[in-house]
Amino acid sequence: MKDMEKGTGQHVEVVDDDMSKGRVEELAEVAKVMGTVKLTEDSIIYIPTPTADPQDPLNMALWQKIVVLVVISTFSTLGIALVSGFGGLLTFYIPEYMAAGKGYSDITQLMTYPTLFMGIGNLIGMPLAIAVGRRITLLLFTLVVILGAVLCAVSKTYEWHLAARMILGLSAGQSEALVPMITQEIFFLHERGNCLMVQQAIQVLLTTVWVLFASPIAAAITPQGWYFLAAGLAGFQFLVALVLLPETKYDRDLSAYQEAVSNDSSTEVIDVDTDAPVKPKVTLCKEKPPLDYVNFEPRTWRSDMRLWVGKPEWHKAIEVLKQTVELLFFPNVLWALCLNGLTIGVNIAIATTYGTILTGAPYLWPDSSTSYVNCGQIVVALAALPMLGTGSDALIRWRARRNGGMHEPETRLVPLIFPIIVGVFTAALYGQGAAHPDKYHWFVYVYAVAAYYFCFVGANIVAITYLLDSYPARTGPLLVIICAFRGFISFGTSYGTSSFVANNGYDGAFGIFGGLTGILGLLGVPIYFWGKSIRRLTGKFAKSKTD
Repeated sequence: MKDMEKGTGQHVEVVDDDMSKGRVEELAEVAKVMGTVKLTEDSIIYIPTPTADPQDPLNMALWQKIVVLVVISTFSTLGIALVSGFGGLLTFYIPEYMAAGKGYSDITQLMTYPTLFMGIGNLIGMPLAIAVGRRITLLLFTLVVILGAVLCAVSKTYEWHLAARMILGLSAGQSEALVPMITQEIFFLHERGNCLMVQQAIQVLLTTVWVLFASPIAAAITPQGWYFLAAGLAGFQFLVALVLLPETKYDRDLSAYQEAVSNDSSTEVIDVDTDAPVKPKVTLCKEKPPLDYVNFEPRTWRSDMRLWVGKPEWHKAIEVLKQTVELLFFPNVLWALCLNGLTIGVNIAIATTYGTILTGAPYLWPDSSTSYVNCGQIVVALAALPMLGTGSDALIRWRARRNGGMHEPETRLVPLIFPIIVGVFTAALYGQGAAHPDKYHWFVYVYAVAAYYFCFVGANIVAITYLLDSYPARTGPLLVIICAFRGFISFGTSYGTSSFVANNGYDGAFGIFGGLTGILGLLGVPIYFWGKSIRRLTGKFAKSKTD
């Protein structure tokens, strides 16, 4: 390839349509900040830089990427529905467990403790996925779903049931970290928001249908039969994933993300004209290169059936946990974590209380109908997709074109405004409706379940896309933080819901939840304006010589 013009400033090579002929275009660039990348230059620039390797997951055919999205979304559905969708079945267990001496706060722990173990599951699953592979991790935790569901079905006591649901939580947690990781590994940056939202939409639609009919199914075949049905579906899901889900782990250095690669050599390259050190160059690609079947192995069904690719790198499992602790000290990461922890906690608090409200006076819904309250989440899936997915990707492309082609990750924060407003209003409205049911129609709870879920999905998608854009070398640790540690925060938020409501009333408790949602949402404003400065200070701690 033609050498760059000599000079002391950092340059970027932009490969045009005649890439194979070696034609390049030079662009002088200002001081590099991790996460700030060149996204447009007459056309979209691919990030990560595509390779000619047929087994690179970015080079999978579109139909195969769609199949992967469906397979991992189905996996998510089974875990999430069994854990978070249990609210519609709580009323089936209340009489039995109260007769055994358990209070309502004990019974709600059947939902809150599994969310804690979702976080613990991520601390186990993400290091395993980084060290060995995504495919084998998903398959193993699918077996955990089967085990947990069967144990729940045959449980004879409250304690046995609670322990079995904790096992389910270990597996369900993978839907929050492992699944987004696989999704972002098969799509480019400019597609990331849309494709993460497509995955979420598939997951929400399938989960809503499953949860929607949880009560009537449990009434027809018993709650134990509901668990056995889930175990059977998980077994089928395991077979489908075994055949159709390839490994998406693929080693890339930081140059693929427009970052200079660390030079282990002590020898510095000196400009012969100025005697100044020459800074590393980064190649930007506007067109994907043709696949190279001479120097690389082709992608085949046999290669996709491998349980993992290459040798396990167990040292990386320790590195992920170490990097996770380091990232917790980044202000923007800590903010995203707190916002996610709060919103999922409030979402669970709503899920654990709506059944009791609707089966009581003045609504008197039968136990077999309470899960119908989740129907609004179908609308969430269809409405959130264009706003948080397609809208986010369109926004970053538009802003990049107006910014000399440069993409700033903080642009990802703009779509969060509407979900936060909805969340504040919804939490307060739910509290008022629950405190004064004689003054409010039952539709308030149908709306609240869907609307605050929209707030949580917004916080989740925005946080993941923003942080992955900001620190591309720390995908695994960031997903551990957002998905594992938020589970711990949400457990603290939702664990004391019954006593919190008893002391403050529904209106007081959920009014506070609404206020906290608003406060954490407003803290996103300084992150938006000073996020680049934060990345300039923290970026050097988010990469190492091995990246």
